[in-house]
Amino acid sequence: MKCRLTRFIYCSFLISVAFSSSGVLLPPDSWGHKVGEPELEGLPIWRQCCGNGDCVPQPVKIIAKSDTGKKIVVNIEGIEAAVEKDKFTPVPSDRTWVCYQNPNGRISNENIRCILYPQKSGTT
Repeated sequence: MKCRLTRFIYCSFLISVAFSSSGVLLPPDSWGHKVGEPELEGLPIWRQCCGNGDCVPQPVKIIAKSDTGKKIVVNIEGIEAAVEKDKFTPVPSDRTWVCYQNPNGRISNENIRCILYPQKSGTT
């Protein structure tokens, strides 16, 4: 009986070491996808918003603010959409990133998780 228990503990230990060293139980690198912009990839908003790997660089043209001021009307790929103002975040990138709930879905406020736009450089 003692021999079985010892063997069980030893095998359990080996299995746990094998899994942890192989990276199976470790979280993915930063929970965001790699796009060749380390400064951007290190931001919490990138990990939070782009963790599913569904952020794509897209030209976004600001058309106007909505009547209530809570949304911003944008043009993405020729489609106008009123997007909630709090979905916009400035980031250290030369590109604008649009992150979708469903990458193959419509361009709409409901389907846009966030829009990460280039922050202006300079002092504040």
